[in-house]
Amino acid sequence: MSKRKKTCPNCDEIELTRVARHGFLQERVYPKFGMFPWECAQCRQIFLLKSRGYSYRKAGPRSGPEK
Repeated sequence: MSKRKKTCPNCDEIELTRVARHGFLQERVYPKFGMFPWECAQCRQIFLLKSRGYSYRKAGPRSGPEK
C-alpha cells in the first residue's frame, strides 16, 4: 500500500476533504468499486478516489460484563 499523499487531479492540491455521497451512482454503484467522493480545498472540484481517508472516531469505553 502506498503512503503517497492524495492530490487533486485538477490543481495538485493536497488538502482534500471527504464529502457526502449524492445521487444514484455515488450512493449505489461507486461503493461497490470502493470509490469515495472528495473535494479539493483550493479549486472546490469534487472527484472520486479509492481512498476512504482517516477515521476520526474516538475510542470510548467498551461496554461489557464487569468483573
